[in-house]
Amino acid sequence: MIPLLVLVLVFALVPQAAAHPEPPRPAKLQRSVSNQAIKNFTLTDQRGQPFESAKLKGKIVVVGFGYTTCPDVCPLITAAMRHVQDGLSSSEKSDVYFVTITTDPEIDNPQVLAGYAKRYAVDLTHWSFLTGNEALLKPVWQSFGVKATRKARGLVDHTALTAVVDRAGVMKFAYHGTAPEPKTILADVRELLKGAAKP
Repeated sequence: MIPLLVLVLVFALVPQAAAHPEPPRPAKLQRSVSNQAIKNFTLTDQRGQPFESAKLKGKIVVVGFGYTTCPDVCPLITAAMRHVQDGLSSSEKSDVYFVTITTDPEIDNPQVLAGYAKRYAVDLTHWSFLTGNEALLKPVWQSFGVKATRKARGLVDHTALTAVVDRAGVMKFAYHGTAPEPKTILADVRELLKGAAKP
């Protein structure tokens, strides 16, 4: 027979547990191996200059999607990409390029993107932040499998994607999730640098 004191304690704790549910855990990174050819595109970089993706052929490209007023996912993606860039050796950096493509062209003009890049202290020798009008951006988003829906000014619901594209312009790795793991991305980049990507 269960003592009365034990029953009292159990029932006293039940409402408290219900009132304070366990906080949600961060979404685990989902890494997938891909073989998706990315169509060439022309957008505008943070200096206001045309940026042609075709010039990246021959390099490994790390691509992230986001927008500057994003309150959650995008800062994590940008920070992860910055860690990957910092983890590269001097010789590796010459063969790797980073691209951030906005999902909010309404706000993210070149000047805004330049300020955002400065905030993260990225090496712009090997990194461009790109924008354009929605008609130009939509085909790029679609090419990578990214969806972007404007909810309000400065608030966009979009696919949380970081990707690695090989020297031929083919997306080889896609990382979906709010917290990309720099070590995982760096390892995949190095596999491509060696000329072979291991699934």
